[in-house]
Amino acid sequence: MTTTQLHLYRRLLREINRQFAPASKAKVWSAQLREQWLEASRNPEPNANNLMPAQNVLTFMSNNRQYKELLAEFNPKMSEGDRIEKTARRVGLEAP
Repeated sequence: MTTTQLHLYRRLLREINRQFAPASKAKVWSAQLREQWLEASRNPEPNANNLMPAQNVLTFMSNNRQYKELLAEFNPKMSEGDRIEKTARRVGLEAP
């Protein structure tokens, strides 16, 4: 396994642990990734094209995690009445 492949594999494992650790599904996903990675590493001719799908998955997972964090930070959950009231106040109206 080259250093690029190892680096990508480690980054994928870190991202899996960040996203699935609270749900305790990290071990299942890590085992699945390990199996697929070992199967792919048996390929006699590793090249950059073989790493592209893994890089795409890593990019998707990290962007999805960042999206969820930003959504939770800037869009807190509120009741329907509070949301309507704040929206009305934003446009200069007062909700009854």
